[in-house]
Amino acid sequence: MVSVLATMMCSSPSATAGPWPPKPKACNTDGAGAQLHTIEAVRLRAGKGTSSRVVTVLSKNTDFYAECWGVTADDAWWAYGRVLSGPDRERYGWVAGAYTATGYRH
Repeated sequence: MVSVLATMMCSSPSATAGPWPPKPKACNTDGAGAQLHTIEAVRLRAGKGTSSRVVTVLSKNTDFYAECWGVTADDAWWAYGRVLSGPDRERYGWVAGAYTATGYRH
């Protein structure tokens, strides 16, 4: 899991339009941003962890730019960033790392 995260966080960030909102306090910004896509439908949440409010559900192959990440007490990792494709484009939130893969699909 750690090697997957390290590989993802070393990806080059792409240029995105508009300013980012303030980073959540629970974000680790030691690594570079990561270009991701969802590998199945996943909930975009207001915070990391399954107890956080669901903002929307992203469909499979939704592009997501993760600016930073956070790890829960049970060692599950979560990425915080911006949705780049689909009907929820431009929304921000957290997605569970287990439901993402590197690279963009669109």
